[in-house]
Amino acid sequence: MRLCATIPVFSVGCLQDTVIGGKYFIPKGHDLSLLLAKSQLDPAVFGETAKDFIPERMLDENFERLNKEFPNCWKPFGNGMRACIGRPFAWQEALLVMAMLLQNFNFMFDDPNYNLKIKQTLTIKPKDFFMRASLRHGLTPTQLEHRLAGDKISPTIKREPSGAVHLGKKTKGKPLSIYYGSNTGTCESLAQRLASDAGAHGWQATVVDALDAAHQKLPEDQPVIIITASYEGQPPDNAAIFVNWLENLKGKEMEKVSYAVYGCGHHDWAQTFHRIPKLVDSRLEELGGTRIAPIGTTDAAQGNMFTDFETYEDEVLWPALAEKYGVTAQAEGGDIPSGLSIEITSPRSSTLRQDVKEAIVVDVKDLTAPGAPPKKHMEIQLPSDSRYTAGDYLAVLPLNPKPSVERVMRRFHVAWDAHITISAHGPTTLPTGVSIPVSDVLGAYVELAQPATKRGILSLVEAAKDEPTREKLTKLSTDADTYAKEISAKRVSILDLLERFPSVDLPFSTFLALLPPMRVRQYSISSSPLWNPTSVTLTYSLLDAPSFVDPQGRHHVGVASSYLSSLAPGDKLHVSVRPSHTSFHLPTDAANTPIILVAAGSGIAPFHGFVQERAAQVAAGRKLAPALLFFGCRAPDQDDLYRDEFDRWEALGAVEVRRAYSRSSDANARGCRYVQDRMWLDKDEVTALWKEGAKVYVCGSRNVGDAVKKVVIRMAEEVAARDGEDVNDEKIARWFDGIKNERFATDVFD
Repeated sequence: MRLCATIPVFSVGCLQDTVIGGKYFIPKGHDLSLLLAKSQLDPAVFGETAKDFIPERMLDENFERLNKEFPNCWKPFGNGMRACIGRPFAWQEALLVMAMLLQNFNFMFDDPNYNLKIKQTLTIKPKDFFMRASLRHGLTPTQLEHRLAGDKISPTIKREPSGAVHLGKKTKGKPLSIYYGSNTGTCESLAQRLASDAGAHGWQATVVDALDAAHQKLPEDQPVIIITASYEGQPPDNAAIFVNWLENLKGKEMEKVSYAVYGCGHHDWAQTFHRIPKLVDSRLEELGGTRIAPIGTTDAAQGNMFTDFETYEDEVLWPALAEKYGVTAQAEGGDIPSGLSIEITSPRSSTLRQDVKEAIVVDVKDLTAPGAPPKKHMEIQLPSDSRYTAGDYLAVLPLNPKPSVERVMRRFHVAWDAHITISAHGPTTLPTGVSIPVSDVLGAYVELAQPATKRGILSLVEAAKDEPTREKLTKLSTDADTYAKEISAKRVSILDLLERFPSVDLPFSTFLALLPPMRVRQYSISSSPLWNPTSVTLTYSLLDAPSFVDPQGRHHVGVASSYLSSLAPGDKLHVSVRPSHTSFHLPTDAANTPIILVAAGSGIAPFHGFVQERAAQVAAGRKLAPALLFFGCRAPDQDDLYRDEFDRWEALGAVEVRRAYSRSSDANARGCRYVQDRMWLDKDEVTALWKEGAKVYVCGSRNVGDAVKKVVIRMAEEVAARDGEDVNDEKIARWFDGIKNERFATDVFD
């Protein structure tokens, strides 16, 4: 009720001439609108965490203290004689209902990426917000009905772990459960891949669901496979409830659970690398669980996540399951098992993804001069119920470039007007049971440019018709160094290999089965809702470079950037707003917290939104702490992005801009080629702002992020030495870990 007051504003009338706060004169008869949506988020009362959901602050003594020190800080039921007369009843009713729900149900997001949207009738309430509720402690709906009525509880009905009544239905393969923790969809894709592979090894995935669905009901009668990531040391959104539950268990509650864990992570987060998967693996063992196989891990920085997972499956997981349960692989007829069968027909139809909604392109323009690496600007009108804040992401569901689709059609000799109907013998993200154009499937549902995995290459070995081709492909898939140099580093796809080795006779169904599903790409929003709450702008680089596979011929183009660059005003695309990390937003106390922004190239995107927001606030008369922007590009006449706007905002007092030019001797750069050079040149100002409590934000390539980190550490060492402090590498490392994601926030990309 504090964060989202159901009545966000009410009015009071002045009964006599009054001076409020010793400075605001209100004449008799005038009305005032009291904005609860603002006053109940006042950082002067609730601190820097005013916008965070921390219910403990509203409990007992602390709640009484807040209301005593700030009598009007919390007014969700209104004020004075016009306050809600039903407050005591509503209060008790809410507590009782909440207690009954939490005693009997577990709740999880239906969509972990949901952002709060408001609809208004008499009061305000969430729009399109859905949760999934599952009964706790093995209860059935009938048992719950009897419990709430105070009747004798009926006998227990045997149930599957998924909660479905066990009907004795015979299934192919021994059952296992697969759970994933995934924000971006990678771990979910791995879980789906594992479920698809299960049938060939004598298993059937009876459950493929988010980890939170296993909260308090982890299956005990079948093996459990958990695939999860860490996000800066925290669990994914759809695994947080499960992890919290697991951390708070104290006995041997898992002694009947057999499990294996696979973890995804990124080594840049060294202090929390694979923290959540390792935590889940160790806690399950401590609580009495039986580990089926050693934990498997992969590093996203290496770009081989699917290959690493397939290696873990083939060399560790399936052999361990076979040894423990005596389940053997099931031979299947046909050429190469793909799990798909395809029927070509002629009707036309298509389907759309449901996790994104239609938006409309409003404007597009080039930001760079001819000859410079192209960078583009796009304005997009959001779906009507979307909201965002400066620093958020826009997730875009792209289409594969048409030349890539054409290459597949030619390689498999498929006519452009051909349709297919897909039937799947296991989980799949492809559209099934409908007739759909082949070009739609290839364009919208699969990743054509994803580097080939080792298992995918082995499938080509089996389909090869001559021994020399089999030998070459076998070496690519089995020799680690060869795979790293020739496939991973050059981003060679299955399609590239099919074109390189024309004797490989791969069925089209197998080709589709080998491809990962199309995924969204996230771009930093480069605008502020104070500019336009219904539209966003994107600032992006167009990736178009000679292909590593064929440097003299074909070009490698970015799937999403080429898709965006093909759009024109009036075109539709599918998007959703995704929140960035909480640390990568403007400070709550903008009047007293200076900011230092560091960007190169299209990394300027979020900071364009930040400064745009500050400019709107300054224009409205708000006092802000200083802002310093370091921006690096090639030359002022080539790619000094948004120069006119930043000049205008600088004149307004919203920011000071310091530039570095890598290919120009323009005096504005003062001899600095890169942003880290300019930061070091202006280190006195940077240090002074830091001492005033400044927060540093960095956006750009990974090289930019590393370079800025080094110069910040160098500044810290110099300050410490000047102050006579004893400094060593260990102390500096601890200091930097302490400020990361608190006062030093990064958003880097490769």
